[in-house]
Amino acid sequence: MTARRAKGDGSMFPVKGGYRGYVTTASGKRVYFTAKTKAEAGAKKRELTTARDNGELMPGTSPTVEQWMRHWLQTIADIRPTTRQTHEWVLAEKVAGNRLGMTQLTKLTPEHLEQWLRDLDVRPSSVRRYAAPVRTSLTVAVRRGHLRRNPFDLVALPKTEKSRSTAMSVEDADRVLAAAQGTRNAPRWHLALRFGLRPAEALGLTWADFDPVKRTLTVRHQLLYAKGAGIYLQDAAKTEAGTRTIKLPRYLVELLVQHRRAQAAEMAASDWTGWDFDGVPVALMFAQPNGRPILARMDTDQWKALLTAAGLPSDRRYVARHTAATHMIAMTGDIALTSRNLGHADTGFTYRTYVHPLQRAADDLADAMDAAPYAAPYGRGVQSAPEEDGAAPESDQVLEVSDWTTEAVGRITRNE
Repeated sequence: MTARRAKGDGSMFPVKGGYRGYVTTASGKRVYFTAKTKAEAGAKKRELTTARDNGELMPGTSPTVEQWMRHWLQTIADIRPTTRQTHEWVLAEKVAGNRLGMTQLTKLTPEHLEQWLRDLDVRPSSVRRYAAPVRTSLTVAVRRGHLRRNPFDLVALPKTEKSRSTAMSVEDADRVLAAAQGTRNAPRWHLALRFGLRPAEALGLTWADFDPVKRTLTVRHQLLYAKGAGIYLQDAAKTEAGTRTIKLPRYLVELLVQHRRAQAAEMAASDWTGWDFDGVPVALMFAQPNGRPILARMDTDQWKALLTAAGLPSDRRYVARHTAATHMIAMTGDIALTSRNLGHADTGFTYRTYVHPLQRAADDLADAMDAAPYAAPYGRGVQSAPEEDGAAPESDQVLEVSDWTTEAVGRITRNE
């Protein structure tokens, strides 16, 4: 004999074109859903049951934007801890309790979203950052059958200005590295200013990533902090290009070997504790004197101290990455190699972001083409071979460039 379902469990049954079902709310009303397959129907039924049990399913109505976003973040979204922390902040500070947050999903219009964006009254880049979790959650709502289409698809987000990367001169970068000489974790700044490692990538390096024989360094992780998750290691970047192996110059290999010896001496001290992640000891390449990870705030303080010691104005750590990119392009002219060292998935992004050194290279090329043997035959001061009997050279051989252009146009017009 088949056991009866408990009251409130809801039901689902086959209909033409798929399945239909419902979940009973605490008030006894039913919230219906449809699906194309039995498996999809079961998933929707479980999702609605969970939302009801969490108090996120209003009796007889669709959830509000706030309720849906909270459910999406808590039970559906598979995102990094740092991203989750940002999305939860957006929900709490920019969505919850306002008109957008209290609007039911089924009544949400593009106009609601446009008004919300106007009310934010922030820079275009911030608008896009705040809009991202809302838009993504609505996309999932469409996929789950709670919306027929995403109203955000009809909303035009403001265009952001192209970011202008700043870079140090070669001389200033050398001054910073000279200031770092003899300090703890000095090679960390060589990796930043020479190869453009992101701060979190440099702080997430382990000794297992370094091969002194092959002179390579493999970037595999980022060291991050998120509220609720603490300090943790995650994969190097969002794309496969983030994990990469860099060929090191011999001088930097030697610096890392010396740094390893210095760290081994620190490990022998009584205050060395080291660091475990997920129960596994992690041999961080750049750590505090006790072996614990270096937090972003500490790293920033050390960077600014180096700038001060070098006699340079305060700047953010990312200027080191821009500096490395600019200098690598200037040294090699190789966008693909620079892009790989930086961990960019798109070579075009590298070109668009760091086009200024290429422009200088283009200027140098144009200047080089003015030198012999490529001098323009009609330029100032270029003389033809002397004529016999002292005859004057043809007039068009000593014309100024501007005169030659005018004369040439005239000849074309006369079909000469």
